[in-house]
Amino acid sequence: MTRGKKRGIAKGAPSGFLISLLVHAAAFLLAGVFVVFTVIQKEEPKFVAPKPIDRPKMKLKKPKVQLKKNTKPKSANRIVTKVRRSTMPSIQLPEMSGMGEALTAGIGGLELMPDLSDITIFGASQTIGNDFEGTFYDFKRNRSGNNIAMDEGTFGDRVSEFTRSGWNPSKLAQYYRAPKKLYATCFMVPTVPSSIGPFAFGETTTVGWCWLAHYKGKLVHKEDITFRFWGEGDDILVVRVDGKVVLNASWPGGKWDTQNRLSPMWQSSANGRRNFRMGNNYAEIGDWITLKAGEPHDMEVILGEVPGGNFDAMLCVEVEGVEYERNRQGGPILPMFKTEEPSHELLDAIIPILIPGEACLTNGPVFRDY
Repeated sequence: MTRGKKRGIAKGAPSGFLISLLVHAAAFLLAGVFVVFTVIQKEEPKFVAPKPIDRPKMKLKKPKVQLKKNTKPKSANRIVTKVRRSTMPSIQLPEMSGMGEALTAGIGGLELMPDLSDITIFGASQTIGNDFEGTFYDFKRNRSGNNIAMDEGTFGDRVSEFTRSGWNPSKLAQYYRAPKKLYATCFMVPTVPSSIGPFAFGETTTVGWCWLAHYKGKLVHKEDITFRFWGEGDDILVVRVDGKVVLNASWPGGKWDTQNRLSPMWQSSANGRRNFRMGNNYAEIGDWITLKAGEPHDMEVILGEVPGGNFDAMLCVEVEGVEYERNRQGGPILPMFKTEEPSHELLDAIIPILIPGEACLTNGPVFRDY
């Protein structure tokens, strides 16, 4: 063996083999780089619209209508009706505090009373809430409306039985009761023919004697008040509060003496009673009554006529501690009892038949809770 022999590139491997191996490795490397970094661009899809569909068309024929040349429209029958216009009642508004004076300056207050179609001195046909509901009885007819025998004495006895029973309406059930009700805010009937009473309740054919009207309502005031009733009735005017008679101003003495017959246990103790003219007789004075603010009490009033002729029923109030103007008799001109300010229609019905100085219609307390 000679030491001068040269060694190959790799130990134990021929040089030609190694060179071939490197050449192939470089070729594979170039091929991989070409494949990885070559971007294949895809062609974008294009939308192609479908072919239009050929739809079959239908041919429509116009309908032919044959008209008669002489055809004329028939005349329509018109139905004519009479419409009764109803009047809507307006509303009484309470006083509203805190409003500027400019709203009410020169107006004189808000008087929005209901527009009632038939206001009478015995009441109206519609209620406003703070009024007295009146029921009319004719003692000359039975409950069916048939005429029966009746005289002034028997009538007085029957009304006396009614008042002694605690004003129980069942005591009057045998007599005719008018279907129409009236709603009164005052009891101020100056002297009128006695037939006006039945007429006001719709009983236009009823003769004006032996009849009675019974009113029921609430007595209330917005503030504490002490007062008493003054009144005069020809022939019957009786007032009771909470089941107790506080005034009987019916006709005293005479043939029927309705005052003593209707409430024999009540007598006025006031000074000056029956001293001052009112209506057809002299005014009676009732008991003092004290009301607490806003507290309602039951109140009833009966008006009636015994023999016929003239009738009146006048109810006023005297408030404790108030000085009133005096009339020619020297008596006080007292305000009428009222639960609402009187409407112009009511004033127009009362004033022409009221003797000046016997009562005042517009001032004084209004007995309501607002």
